[in-house]
Amino acid sequence: MGDQNVQLRHFRVAGLFGEFDHEIPFNLADRVTALIGPNGLGKTVCLRLINALFRRQWSIFSTTQFAEVVFTFTDGSRVVVEPTPSSESEVSDALGITFKTRREHNTQTEVWSPRKVEELPARLVRIEQHLPFLTRSGPRLWTHDFTRQVYSLQEVVEAFGDQLPEHIINSLSAPPPEHLSALISQIDCHLIETQRLVVLQTDDYRRPSSSTLAISRKAQTLKAIVAKELAAYAAISQSLDRSFPRRVLQQGQIEPASGLTSALTELDNLRYGLTEAGILDPEAEDALPPIEQTNSAIAAVLSVYVEDTRKKLDVLASLREKILLFKELIDGRFFPKYVVVDKDVGFIVNRSPTFDVPLEKLSSGEQHQLVLFFELLFELKKNSLILIDEPELSLHVAWQKQFISDLKRIIELNEFDVLLATHSPQLIGEWEDLVVEIGNVDCQ
Repeated sequence: MGDQNVQLRHFRVAGLFGEFDHEIPFNLADRVTALIGPNGLGKTVCLRLINALFRRQWSIFSTTQFAEVVFTFTDGSRVVVEPTPSSESEVSDALGITFKTRREHNTQTEVWSPRKVEELPARLVRIEQHLPFLTRSGPRLWTHDFTRQVYSLQEVVEAFGDQLPEHIINSLSAPPPEHLSALISQIDCHLIETQRLVVLQTDDYRRPSSSTLAISRKAQTLKAIVAKELAAYAAISQSLDRSFPRRVLQQGQIEPASGLTSALTELDNLRYGLTEAGILDPEAEDALPPIEQTNSAIAAVLSVYVEDTRKKLDVLASLREKILLFKELIDGRFFPKYVVVDKDVGFIVNRSPTFDVPLEKLSSGEQHQLVLFFELLFELKKNSLILIDEPELSLHVAWQKQFISDLKRIIELNEFDVLLATHSPQLIGEWEDLVVEIGNVDCQ
């Protein structure tokens, strides 16, 4: 599809539980939408239905009572989900729902009804060989070794289909039609449910051992991210260094003090920021002579050096901004503890320069905040959609008051959308313009 920045613009469900109609217009300008409403009206179900579309969990729709669900996107596309009329859903393998997808200004509608995944072909009878973190616990049931959740074959395919070979998926279920598939593939959606220390990366669901905490894996992830960025830094450094003599000779005459002093000071500040972020190692001070005493030949060398160094450090600029914001957000919540980022270990938490706090000894609320902010800053694909159910349950009041403003700061660096469902007036605070109400609610 041509538009690579498609966002979900509007969600509507009619006849939820046979009695409720809900409209959720997304606040695309601020990229944060707060959903509030009394218990029992289906806030959490709305989040699950949205997540189900993008995660291809068709059975969520088939087991939820509604008359119509409508997704509207910024490119004008529209997806309507309806229960299949009983006269059309008598096929034994039908899930009982129909998807109708239409592009803007296009009268043609794609119509598709997913089928149940009930039986494994004989040659695929041991599907757990492809998903080693699952153990068969019944003729058609599998248990996750880490979470202990039990899955039917339908649920296995919906939850872990992206980890199965394509030929297996194709033999088990027909893929959605072209436009629907392309549309939902553009938005990486994650649902973070109540009081759950969720790990966004699917890789973590493959790990059978419960002894390795999500928070510890995040430290290793940051170590890998820094190593990758430093490799890119080294690659551009080598490229620039090879051509350095030629470009110096091409400089010609340069005035000895033409902006070099301020440029070199700027580079020192950039290096200091990267050192503070734990990306570069501290270096010994190598003072340069006053630039006004430098002749034009040396000025030519320094001019190329300044430009090259700026290009090298720019490779690390985005990571630096994310690390510094991560440290600021966590340090403000963990005081007197604080986060130290180190390229060799990822990060640690200190109470003093000589006393580390084991990550597993942090409170559940601290772990939740650290994991959540880490994932939002470092692990999301651009243009992701994050659905958060009752984030206040893991936050004390002071953290609730900061939550939306901190989200907005993260979004400035990482560009994603958030829909959160909440009961907390403290969390909403000054952000009433972001609120969508369902039912009769006064959040004051």
